[in-house]
Amino acid sequence: MRLTTRGRKTGRARTIGISFMPHGENFIIFAGFRGVDANWYRNVRATPEVRIKVGRRETNATAHVVDDPEERRQLMLQMQRRSAHCGPPRSFRPLLRLAGLFDYDAEIAMAVNAGSALPVVEVVPSERKQ
Repeated sequence: MRLTTRGRKTGRARTIGISFMPHGENFIIFAGFRGVDANWYRNVRATPEVRIKVGRRETNATAHVVDDPEERRQLMLQMQRRSAHCGPPRSFRPLLRLAGLFDYDAEIAMAVNAGSALPVVEVVPSERKQ
């Protein structure tokens, strides 16, 4: 997903690529590695109106922080189940881990274990397509 937030200090548009999980008509994004210090997360907290692009669809949306720790944990578990079908190809994961480049499965496990503490955001697209 391409996520565009409004900078909390500058007011300028800030765009990043971010992993997401479809959740019905909405999307779930996780602030895993940087947690509450992720700039996109801090921007969303200040101004929840965002713009997203998923595939060819681009639209305005509203980002809602998921406050309930149990709901965050459940979304993390759902993401863990889904992760078997996304991320680096399963055959490359051991090579990435052995090379010390990236341990995708360990990152997912860490996120699930810390799921009730990590920030989770639900992105609700606007009704009209842009």
